[in-house]
Amino acid sequence: MNSITLDGITPKYFVPKTMATAATIWNTKTTFTKGEYYLVIAPSGSGKSTLATAMLGNHFEYDGTILYDLVSLKTQSLEQIVAFRRNQLQLLFQDVRLIPDLTVRENVLLRTFGKKNADFESKLQSYADTLGILPLLDKKAKNCSYGERQRSAIVRSLINPTDFLVYDECFSHLDLKNKQIAFDLIIRVAEAHGSGVIFFELNDFPFPHQCHILNL
Repeated sequence: MNSITLDGITPKYFVPKTMATAATIWNTKTTFTKGEYYLVIAPSGSGKSTLATAMLGNHFEYDGTILYDLVSLKTQSLEQIVAFRRNQLQLLFQDVRLIPDLTVRENVLLRTFGKKNADFESKLQSYADTLGILPLLDKKAKNCSYGERQRSAIVRSLINPTDFLVYDECFSHLDLKNKQIAFDLIIRVAEAHGSGVIFFELNDFPFPHQCHILNL
């Protein structure tokens, strides 16, 4: 998948606080391109998670059209949407969605869909070491702090990257140092894979970056 286009998107059941702002993504045409990096600044009440989950195909509670390349998401079957999530687009939800009784390692490797590839283990070790969670790989997710779970979920998102990586406040429980380390790792992996990255955040990042900035 080379692009995601939002064409005239508006939520059906609520009016985002930012809807009247001229610069907002709502009710306009916005295209995200593979290989590019985007930061969507989305204040509370702007519908950030509603839009992020709509882009994943979790719901169709919006007017307008979301296009994967030239294909309308609303025309796709559940099976087709699931296939898109394997290879084309994934979302790191705000609540990270690790399985509590699985270890960090087991949670991360779920994203490999049962593929037997020694490369996954080496990447797992490398990414976990970069994010400071290498000693936690055999610890159950429910016994990790929220910040540790966020870093674990970031590793999971990168172990088998898709064409687009979407992050909904994935750094909210990380300090500035760990936030920048995680950001740099995401961009490094995305660059190597040719992925597009879309960050949804409440505010701009407190460090230099090359993301295109959009507002919601």
